Amino acid sequence: MTGFRWFRVLVQLGVGVVILLWLLQLADISKVSSTLLTVNPLNIVLASIFFIIASTFVALALYVSLKSSSPHVPVRKVVMASFAGQLLSDVTPVRSGYFATPLILNRLCGISVEKGMVGVLTTGIINSFVKVVLAGIAVAYFVRFLPLHPALVNALVVGILFLLVGGLILLALMLEKRVLKLKVIFEKIPLVRRVLLKLIEIFNRIQDEGQKVKGRFPHVALLIVLSVVANAMALYFICSALWSGSPSLIDFIFMVALASCLMYVPITIAGLGVQETGYILLLTLLGMHFESAVAFALLTRTLFTGTDAIGLYPLIRVGFRFEEEKAENGK
Repeated sequence: MTGFRWFRVLVQLGVGVVILLWLLQLADISKVSSTLLTVNPLNIVLASIFFIIASTFVALALYVSLKSSSPHVPVRKVVMASFAGQLLSDVTPVRSGYFATPLILNRLCGISVEKGMVGVLTTGIINSFVKVVLAGIAVAYFVRFLPLHPALVNALVVGILFLLVGGLILLALMLEKRVLKLKVIFEKIPLVRRVLLKLIEIFNRIQDEGQKVKGRFPHVALLIVLSVVANAMALYFICSALWSGSPSLIDFIFMVALASCLMYVPITIAGLGVQETGYILLLTLLGMHFESAVAFALLTRTLFTGTDAIGLYPLIRVGFRFEEEKAENGK
């Protein structure tokens, strides 16, 4: 990672931390702490289980995407590779870390990077479109009975647009052959011609593989929807531990979609602080005490990222394997 990228990541992390500190300053920290201490451990366990189930559905969506080109791919290794990618996405801007998953799949399963990229692109495209549709419905749903602040609506619209544009770009790269016709233009750019032509060659192979996976789109979409429902169940258990007037499951399904869009607002790491602000504003408008809403947001972020820590094991394995191969090549 270049110095500029490190600087940008640190700035985005700093902005997220500042937002969280600002939220804590607005709240009574002692009340937030005491609220967290009263949470029923059973609710934490149930929420954690549903977060893991949600991540597993995303991993199975990746597995279904890969099956068309790699029918004998081992499901357990794909699931572990997906958890590793999801963990990286939890700590990178715009959740971009998930695009390291093809490299992890290559190390764990021996799947070519092109085939792995097709699986990741398919999962990302369907995830984007499902979340965009649900988030659009969610905005219309909440606007009917909640006085949403314009700043929140604007942030949601920005997040939805980023998710939509990102999904369309990924879809074009995977299926639209006309993108490859840019090769004629790239050949005339002397300084970066070699790199760009190499990328065109890679995308050509990706598009050849991508044609095989189109029939899997409905299955992937179903698994992504199931992951949204599982995430909503996790939020329900967290909220019911903090507030007796917990909203309905449908409210949380829409919250998951909106929160997912906020994670793609590129000013912080995976929407750190921005997502929490969205949760707090929505829950307080629904009648939850501010301190309880802050406790909910902090607990949700902790469990959401903490359960993806399952991905540490495959990341460590991949790291060791890389070191072994480097040592062998150096002999």
